[in-house]
Amino acid sequence: MIIEALTFKLALDFTDYLRKHRIYLTEVKIDFFDRTKHEFVDFADYSAMQINYDENYVPIDNCNLGDVCGIQFFRATSDIYDFTTTYKVTDVLGNLNVDQGVSFDIQRNAQREVLSERQITFLNKTLAEYLKFYSELKAIYITGIYSPCYAEPGWSENTWYLKSLREAFTDSTNQSRFPYTQIPIQKKPPTINTPSTL
Repeated sequence: MIIEALTFKLALDFTDYLRKHRIYLTEVKIDFFDRTKHEFVDFADYSAMQINYDENYVPIDNCNLGDVCGIQFFRATSDIYDFTTTYKVTDVLGNLNVDQGVSFDIQRNAQREVLSERQITFLNKTLAEYLKFYSELKAIYITGIYSPCYAEPGWSENTWYLKSLREAFTDSTNQSRFPYTQIPIQKKPPTINTPSTL
């Protein structure tokens, strides 16, 4: 289930990336879409998502696409500063809405506002990076690819790109490399120069 595995790994990597920046997701709702219907599955936190990934997608089955899955909703808490910030993020895959809450302290709210703005800017940027890759994988899924199990990369539409995304998302260590900026991702196979004939 290559598309399902990669879209779930993307959600897992996104969650892990935020966790490393001390934004901890809870109540994560994942939308599994099979072109006709949506099924929503709830995960308590990053650990629950990791268990699901390890049990259902390792190793990745290349021979069918599965569903496309994406984060639709989550709550989050951050303790990166000397106060707690909470988030409620809704309709991630549609009309994204991020609500931020901070613990109230009238004496310190002015100085906290700068830090809160910095953090919500970071969260919005990370969400945009997540949605960029999700949209690319969903487009491959909706368009369809011919014979994902047997086609050599480059032989059919999107197989090279899918291969490149798989290599970016997964490696032997299975560590998150989100937002994948240090990894080359190619949409099209490299061109082969053939000698011209006279």
